[in-house]
Amino acid sequence: MYQDLQGKVAVITGAGSGIGRATAQRLSREGCWLVLNDVSEEQAAATRATLNTPDRSVILTGDIGDSATAERLATLAVEAGEGLHIWVNNAARSLFGPVVDCSNEDWESVFRVTLDGAFYGVRSAVSVMRHNPGPQRGAIINIASGAALAGEEGLGAYGAAKAALVNLTRTTAVENARAGIRCNVILPGPIATPPMVAAAEQSPGGVEAWAAQTVPGRLGEPEEIANAICFLASRQADYINGALLCVDGGVSARTNSPRFN
Repeated sequence: MYQDLQGKVAVITGAGSGIGRATAQRLSREGCWLVLNDVSEEQAAATRATLNTPDRSVILTGDIGDSATAERLATLAVEAGEGLHIWVNNAARSLFGPVVDCSNEDWESVFRVTLDGAFYGVRSAVSVMRHNPGPQRGAIINIASGAALAGEEGLGAYGAAKAALVNLTRTTAVENARAGIRCNVILPGPIATPPMVAAAEQSPGGVEAWAAQTVPGRLGEPEEIANAICFLASRQADYINGALLCVDGGVSARTNSPRFN
């Protein structure tokens, strides 16, 4: 438990499932007020129903790729809990296929949610967090991907957007460090979210065979990313700023050489 998170106000985008839902559940257990965002009202409500204290949460359904959504989220946070202390940019969109076959519309749709949405979130969060009493005014946690650091077949638009998110994180960190606002980015490995599981089910041997090829031999759980988010949001991470935290069971630690056993 992180006692310093008690009573803090957190915004979570993409809160309707997977990492977003797990993060909401964890921060709720820590005693946070939550502002939940998702494009699906039904999914966001399902998340809210699983919280320890659902009465300490509000939902804003909307497209985070629209800058007005981020602005409303920030306003809701202040109204719901008299401040804004944590912002988790988790919402993303991915489309699978070679870069050469990626249409203008597909490219733009991926960037709209994955990068533009995160930018709007960062901008709104910093604008409000600056008014918090110091010296530690707030923490922004962006969710990128291992695809941000290396090429991944079929994920050209997604990987490019996540790579840009890494740079946005670092720039935000250095620009706001002296204002007491930290910004870090988590790079999850293969996590058992609904889209990941659905994709793995289409591979030969299904989820088990796919997971067996990873370094740890299993998919990560959304809760394991939520744990890292919780740590980065806490005062125990006060001197961690602009960092890239790989939470992937060691996937990023190995080369892609052939396996011999």
